[in-house]
Amino acid sequence: MPALLKTLKSKKELVSNEIYLLSAVTALLKVAETLPHFLSPYLLECLLQVVRLEKIVAEFGPSSQISVRVASLKTILATRLAPRILLPAVTNCLCIVLLLFCMVMKLSEASFRPLFFKLFDWSKTEATLKDRLLTFHRIADCIADKLKGLFTLFAGHLVKPFAETLNQVNISKTDEAFFDSDNNTEKSCLLLQFTMDCLHKLFLFDTQKFLSKERAETLMQPLVDQLENVLGGDEKFQERVTAHLIPCIAQFSVATADDSLWKPLNYQILLKTRHNSPKVRFAALLALIEVAQKLKENYLVLLPESIPFLAELMEDECEEVEQQCQKTIQQLEVILGEPLQSYF
Repeated sequence: MPALLKTLKSKKELVSNEIYLLSAVTALLKVAETLPHFLSPYLLECLLQVVRLEKIVAEFGPSSQISVRVASLKTILATRLAPRILLPAVTNCLCIVLLLFCMVMKLSEASFRPLFFKLFDWSKTEATLKDRLLTFHRIADCIADKLKGLFTLFAGHLVKPFAETLNQVNISKTDEAFFDSDNNTEKSCLLLQFTMDCLHKLFLFDTQKFLSKERAETLMQPLVDQLENVLGGDEKFQERVTAHLIPCIAQFSVATADDSLWKPLNYQILLKTRHNSPKVRFAALLALIEVAQKLKENYLVLLPESIPFLAELMEDECEEVEQQCQKTIQQLEVILGEPLQSYF
């Protein structure tokens, strides 16, 4: 195994000699087929080589012998090894691969731009491989965290695809599963989380007026509509709303820095307070107060249209929603510095 793995590291020889590459892949495949339970000492290095091989064999096309054997190798590693052995190795492999992000910090804008857009194009090359989209959104979130405000220089092309993803992974809008696999729900929840977190970082570190009126209008409705996306059940919905969605919407309101956009955002949130699900009405109230906390005294211009909706919720059939409405009004009084009871 050490000799075989050393051979697979010789990228120059593998790329220049197709027979040499096919022989090395076949050898690793045969070892994995016949001795899968003896692979654990070498498993991490095997996985790293599979990642490298994926890149190399892409040039040969999916129907080539090399591509077929790499695919077989991946299947064997995924199915013949016990999860307790495979999963830690996969985790360690991912950590090593994600050291891309250490390199990102050292690249110039001219060097990083083609790398990033190559990743972006890779995520769209196979319509049937939506797992690539999940990977890319995770990568984008990590890069946004590292580059902060600099990431806005490259992220303009993400706005429409991210808006589309938010709409496509919203069960209040479509019954169609996004991923063609048994764990569609788990993957879809992760995809939403990475998308919202990446957008939140874009809004948080936006010092270059990245969020233009056009981009804000593209993202506003898909984001607010996530307040009624109960994908994953009650617990997942509540966690996603409080930890990912509401911080994203609130920071979105700050990044717009435009009262002409605050009004439609506030109104769309208010409309969710009339949803037939009390969970959605409750979530909308949480979003409303978070936006108000971000806008502070600027929220005064939005108060007149909010009052009728809050008045309705004061008599909501759900006790939890009614209590949250009272709490919201109290919080608004603190934020705005004036009593609101006279409005009700």
